[in-house]
Amino acid sequence: MLSLIMTALPHPRVAVLVELSSAHGRGLIRGIAHYARRHTDWSLHLEESGPLRATPLWLTVWRGEGIIARLETPAITRAVLAKKVPVVNVSGYTTARRACQVDLDDRGVCELALDYFRQRSYRHFAYCGNPRYEWSVRRQELFADCVARAGGSFAAFPLTDHPRSLPRLSAWLTALPKPCAILAGNDLCGCRLLEVCAGAGLAVPGEIAVLGVDDDPLLCTFCQPQLSSVVPDTEGIGYLAAQTLHALMRGEPAPANPQLVRPLSVQSRASTDDTAVDQWHVRQALRFIQGNATRAISVADVVVQARSSRRFLEKQFKAVVGRPIHAEILRVRLEAAKNLLQTTQLPLKSVAERSGFRRADYLSSVFQNRLGLSPTQYRTRAT
Repeated sequence: MLSLIMTALPHPRVAVLVELSSAHGRGLIRGIAHYARRHTDWSLHLEESGPLRATPLWLTVWRGEGIIARLETPAITRAVLAKKVPVVNVSGYTTARRACQVDLDDRGVCELALDYFRQRSYRHFAYCGNPRYEWSVRRQELFADCVARAGGSFAAFPLTDHPRSLPRLSAWLTALPKPCAILAGNDLCGCRLLEVCAGAGLAVPGEIAVLGVDDDPLLCTFCQPQLSSVVPDTEGIGYLAAQTLHALMRGEPAPANPQLVRPLSVQSRASTDDTAVDQWHVRQALRFIQGNATRAISVADVVVQARSSRRFLEKQFKAVVGRPIHAEILRVRLEAAKNLLQTTQLPLKSVAERSGFRRADYLSSVFQNRLGLSPTQYRTRAT
């Protein structure tokens, strides 16, 4: 656990209790620091103390004007609220009304995950998470609701910390209708799913596709196969938390409801790189598009690779995938552009060329129509 103490007298003193050990926590800290640098003269003092299992001793004598914290236990919540200063909670746990909540939009996570799976034509869905965590239970309920609205089948498994849970998980995975797309509660749970799939002889992603949440690079690339994951806007959460606390400390009224920040995207890796399509021609078309959309390909090129007549393929493709062939090419190009904007500082002209749009003005037009943002605005939010 990293305790961030902002102590530059006579300026406001703000304590931040957020773990440094996870990618999620580090993203929150970057967002808080970003806001502090741009809008305040807070000085940041870092006091590292390891995972926060109990109330840190320094907090009992700390005096300040505001706190940002991951309130995850009743004891820590009581200790923080006892300071009687404005508090912003950035954990996935609901707390007393005195603590404003800024958090990841879990419905947005589930909607993004379902859309990602449906674009790959899955019809059977499942959720696996630890019921000990409030945020995991909430994600299961929201994902089940999203799947029900879409008309898909749904199953869930409560993955506890008990060793006996793993044999039951293996049996559950084996019994699922195939192919099945599973949303894991977080990346750690996703890694565990992949391990059990390997032990049960289940093909990933051929029979089971697994998608995590948090996009922790260490965890996701450690898995075999590497784990796809929902990318949360952790820096956006941290930034909004600091902005909210700043307003509270100025005497502004607290937000009536939790403030939720939508996830940014899905980072595709090997655990979901296949499609759940039975029709051979459509499957060939999808694979060709996935591998070549950023090149100057056309619908005619896809038809040739699928070894089909254009009329037959277009009819089957739309029936299975839910969109025309040209729309799928555009979608893959858009995902490639989003990834380049998130991970590089390439100029828009280069992003357009590398993602298949060829012209920066066309790229900007697609972004505005599909996302309501310009590419520059998307890059700013993502970084």
